[in-house]
Amino acid sequence: MTHQRFARTMATAGLVVAAQYIPLAPLYASEDIRDKIDEIVQAEASFDIFSGTVVVARNGETVYAEGVGDANKEYAIPNTLKTRFNISSVQKPFIATVILQLVQSGEVELTDPLSKYFPDCPYATADRIQVQHLLNHSSGLGRYRDDPEYKMRSEELRTIDDVLPLLYRIEPELEPGEEMRYSNAGYLYLKAIIERVTGMSLRENLTERIFRPLRMDDTVLFVGGQLLDNRATGHERTEDGEGWVRVTGEPSAYAGGGIYTTGRDLLLFDQAFYGLDLLDAKHKEIMFTPVGPQSDVAFGWFVVPWGGIKVVMHSGGSGGFTTEFRRYPEKGYTIVVNSNYGGGAGFEMTNAIEALLLGMPYEVATEITLWYRKAMALQQAEDYEQALVLFEECIKGPHPHMPALYQAARTRILGEFEQGRAIELLDRYIDLADTDAEPSVAAAWWRKGVAYEQMGDTHNAIMNYRKSLELDPEFAYAREALERLEGRQ
Repeated sequence: MTHQRFARTMATAGLVVAAQYIPLAPLYASEDIRDKIDEIVQAEASFDIFSGTVVVARNGETVYAEGVGDANKEYAIPNTLKTRFNISSVQKPFIATVILQLVQSGEVELTDPLSKYFPDCPYATADRIQVQHLLNHSSGLGRYRDDPEYKMRSEELRTIDDVLPLLYRIEPELEPGEEMRYSNAGYLYLKAIIERVTGMSLRENLTERIFRPLRMDDTVLFVGGQLLDNRATGHERTEDGEGWVRVTGEPSAYAGGGIYTTGRDLLLFDQAFYGLDLLDAKHKEIMFTPVGPQSDVAFGWFVVPWGGIKVVMHSGGSGGFTTEFRRYPEKGYTIVVNSNYGGGAGFEMTNAIEALLLGMPYEVATEITLWYRKAMALQQAEDYEQALVLFEECIKGPHPHMPALYQAARTRILGEFEQGRAIELLDRYIDLADTDAEPSVAAAWWRKGVAYEQMGDTHNAIMNYRKSLELDPEFAYAREALERLEGRQ
C-alpha cells in the first residue's frame, strides 16, 4: 500500500518495492496494454516476489488475465484463472452489499443501534453504536484479533455465537462516530446481523443474494477444514527472506476467514454495480458515498482520489494471501490481483498496472526489488542488522533507491540504535524526495522526531513532529506524538 493515498499508513508498515522506472508511453491499443501489463507481471514472477492471478478489464471486457507461480509449491500445481484464493478483507464489500440489500428492503435501518440485535451486549455504547458506524469503521470497537484467547482458539470457532463472548469482553476504545479505526469486529457484528435478520446462515445469504445470481460459480464462503478444489495454498516469507513457507491453519469464515474466489468472479461482482442486479440506484449511491469521520471511507469500500479520478477499492491480506480489488468507474477499468504470497505481495505490482492504465509513469521490478523484499522480511522478523545489509546495497551511489533509503533509517529507529545515522538518512530522503513521494515527506519528518525522542532530545523531537503536521495536518502519528510530548511540558 504505497500510493500517496496510503502514505500515512505505509510510512509505518513500509511495503514499498524497488523497481526500474519506465518512461510514460501512450497506449494506442489493447494489445499494447496487454503486453505492458504482462511485462510488469512477469518481472515480479521471475524474481518470485509474486505468485497468483491478475485480471484487468475495461468496461467488463478482459484486457489481461493470467496466472503465474504455483498454487501449491509442494506438488508444483500452477496458478490458473480457475485457482481460488482467500480474499480476506475483500469480503467486506460483500458483507456491506447484503446489509444494504436489507436496508433497501426495510428490514434494517442504518441508524439501528447494536443493542437492537444484541440486547445482551454489555458495552456502555451499545445503544449508540449504529449499523452505519459498523459499515464505515467508526464504531470505536476494540481489536478482538489481538485477544490471547482468540489467537489460541481461532481455528475452532465456527459460529457467531462462538465468537460473541470474546467480542463482549473487549470494551470499545472510542465513542461511536468519533474516529475511523479499521474494525474487523464491526464486520463480524454485521455478519451476525445478517444471520439474525434473515434466519439464514451467512453462507446461504451470500450464495442466494450474490454468488448464484451473478453466476460466481467459483466462489464460496470457506470454513476451516472444508474440502475445496482448485484452492491455492497461502505462503509467507521465511525469516531469512530467502524463500516462502506454507501457512498452515486458517480461522473459520465467521471468526476472521472469508471468501475463496477467482479474479474472474470478482470481475462479475464488480460489473454488477454498473447495473441494478445487487442494489437500486439510491442504495448504490449510499454505498459508494464516503460518510463519517474520514473522507475516503464509504460503506464497505474506500473511495480515494488518485490520478485525477476516484478509485473505489479494497485490499485484503492474511494467512499467506494478498488481494487487491480496484475499480475505476470514470475510466471503466477494473484490476483484480490475487496472490498466495502474503506480506502485501502484488500491491506494488497493482500500483504499476494502475499507473499504466491512468497514463502515469510506472515501474517494473528489478533485482533490487528482490533485495528490498528480503530486507523487509528480515526487518519484520526484527533481524535489523541483516536487513540493513540489504537496504544499504539498495542505496549506494548518487541515486539511491528512495524507499530503501527511508527503510534504512526506519530499521535503525525500530531497533533503537544508530539514531544519528537514521536522521542523516532521513534528511537525505527529504532533500531528494518529490512532493508526492511514498512514504511521504511528512512521514520522514515524523520518523526524525521519533529518532530524536529516542535520543532524549525532546526539543528537536517536537520541532520535527510540528514540521510533519505542517506538511500533513491529518498525520495522526505525528499529532499523537506531539500531543504526548507537549502534554509533559
